[in-house]
Amino acid sequence: MAGFDSRRGLRLLICDLLLPAALGALAVLGFAPFGYYGLSWLSMAGLLALWWRTSAGRGAWRGFVFGLGMFGAGVHWPFVSIYYYGNAPLALAVVLVCLLVAYLALYPALVGFVAGATRRLPRPLWALLFVPGAWLLSELLRGWVMTGFPWLALGYSTIDAPVMDLVPLGGVYFMSALVVAAAGVLVLLFLGSISARLISVLLIAVTPVMLWLVPPATSWTEATGTQLDVAIIQGNFGQDVKWDQDYLGPTLARYRRLTEATDADLVIWPEVAIPALARHVQDYLHSIDYLASNKNQTVLIGTLTRDANGTGYYNTILALGESHGEYHKHHLVPFGEYFPLPDFAKRWLDVLEVRYSTLARGSLQQEPIRIGSTSLGASICFEDVFGEEVMQALPQAGLLVNVTNDAWFTGTIAAAQHFEISRMRALEAGRVLLRAANTGISGIVAASGRAIRKTHENEVAVIEAVVQTRTGATPYVRFGNWPLWAAGVFLTALGLGWAGLQRRRGASV
Repeated sequence: MAGFDSRRGLRLLICDLLLPAALGALAVLGFAPFGYYGLSWLSMAGLLALWWRTSAGRGAWRGFVFGLGMFGAGVHWPFVSIYYYGNAPLALAVVLVCLLVAYLALYPALVGFVAGATRRLPRPLWALLFVPGAWLLSELLRGWVMTGFPWLALGYSTIDAPVMDLVPLGGVYFMSALVVAAAGVLVLLFLGSISARLISVLLIAVTPVMLWLVPPATSWTEATGTQLDVAIIQGNFGQDVKWDQDYLGPTLARYRRLTEATDADLVIWPEVAIPALARHVQDYLHSIDYLASNKNQTVLIGTLTRDANGTGYYNTILALGESHGEYHKHHLVPFGEYFPLPDFAKRWLDVLEVRYSTLARGSLQQEPIRIGSTSLGASICFEDVFGEEVMQALPQAGLLVNVTNDAWFTGTIAAAQHFEISRMRALEAGRVLLRAANTGISGIVAASGRAIRKTHENEVAVIEAVVQTRTGATPYVRFGNWPLWAAGVFLTALGLGWAGLQRRRGASV
């Protein structure tokens, strides 16, 4: 009996802790900077195998541990900003990051609960519809609850995969559901009944034909014939010196010098390239406006501006030169750009000498910045993580622009992950995306999602290219996430309802 208990304990240790955590960490290798997208698929297949015969409770636990492994390995980098630049005590920084990882792990746990609750339903429906539907719903919820944190949505791992032409059909969450369904095909092939294995073999056989029939990603939109010579400037000021007043003069001089050196039609500086309120550097801004106007050039400058009441300030993109306009950041980062805490909690942060800020929120509907006849779909930093918000500028916008500052997470994998996210936005929209990052990675991304030019991290750089503005709308731009919400809710509710009905019938027999 003791030997039996020890074997059972070892099996539980492996299946309930070690294996799901390892599979979660393995999934991260499918994302940038690694790019082994097949490993994300295999890790999901392993997770489905762990959910194959398990109960709802144990399925939730295994999903939670999988999430701890995935988000612990892939979203540990906020520690750098909290501890090194936020001035938080080491213990507090560790606790906050652990809480974030544990919170994110609740979403795979939710899927595991659904997987366990529906385990007695027909296996092909379970593996190909119900579990993928629950995963789809969980990612949509993760991108919405508490303003959302959809980082490491599974679909991002497909950006360089042979299935990338499917992205414009439904966006990144659609691709997440497909990855889980493809993992279900593999699990059915090894664990299913004979009929389930035949279905799996059939799906594998028809997949190449189905992919061949899908139109190329760029076929949904078309070039307008308008070309723009664009330049992206990466000033490369580390977060440790960015707000040091001794560096303000060198910062302004570097950006002016690099701008003087290019004759591009559109020049883009990173997020808050000028680390000061715009009203405090008016003479400098007037000089840039004059310089750009004389070259028939538009310069997009990241800076801070006062709100209408003069009581707060915006994170702003300011257009100077040939065109004028501004865009204020709308989707702020909770606990980064605003603190959804009562005043007494903020006083605790003051006592701990933890740095925090509260920005004003720009309007959801803002007049677009225009370069001649071309409207720009602008976003600042974290905003480009939300595809449904970026798509609100379309189909009117001919180009997408994102300015960011990933120096908060220097030395981590965050910058590569963020650049991958930007590539997905270009592919979803069928538009060229221009990205300026303070310390990298800056880049020019084609409508196909391919990087035309990009910088290395931690270098002063200027990259230029001639880009085509585009018109038209992909299916994702037309319909957004609403069909995905409907599918996720329907499949999850159907699976749970069917399973509940099945249990009641069994209990009445």
